[in-house]
Amino acid sequence: MSITIRAEIPSDIEAIYEIEAAAFEGQAHAELVNQLRAEEELILSHVAEMNDTIVGHAAYSLVTVTDSDIVRCFPALGPIGVLPRYQGRGIGSALVRAGLEAMSNTEYGLVFLVGSPRYYPRFGYQPAQPLGFTSDYVEDESRHEHFMVAVLDEGALAEVRGHVRFHDAFHQI
Repeated sequence: MSITIRAEIPSDIEAIYEIEAAAFEGQAHAELVNQLRAEEELILSHVAEMNDTIVGHAAYSLVTVTDSDIVRCFPALGPIGVLPRYQGRGIGSALVRAGLEAMSNTEYGLVFLVGSPRYYPRFGYQPAQPLGFTSDYVEDESRHEHFMVAVLDEGALAEVRGHVRFHDAFHQI
């Protein structure tokens, strides 16, 4: 089984929609990707191919991190989806690794996400709240583990703290 990860092209858009809708059992995440794309907010959109079939997708957009009067931007992973019949084959892992590799070649230094605390730590993601970040996705102090950050550059972590806000489209899902 060979998995190829590449940047999306316009002819992939319909397949990406189907992947996100199938992976999340509804259209909200697929519509989110379309909205981010339409507003030119996707900074990276990868697809995973197996045997010339697109079976997975990962989107990255920017979040703002606000600390008093200082506002900085960083990438966030999400949504990421794999067609259900292809899940459990390492496709999602390949997408996450490719995205982190791409982001490590930028000046950002941090990548945020909201996701499973059982899945993402294997890629270096860790709970963001203990590192000084808050988010609209953290409603209860005791349940913050799903709001995570991957530290690609310790220097960025030393300089940045604050409230992380995802694009408004995320608040619709």
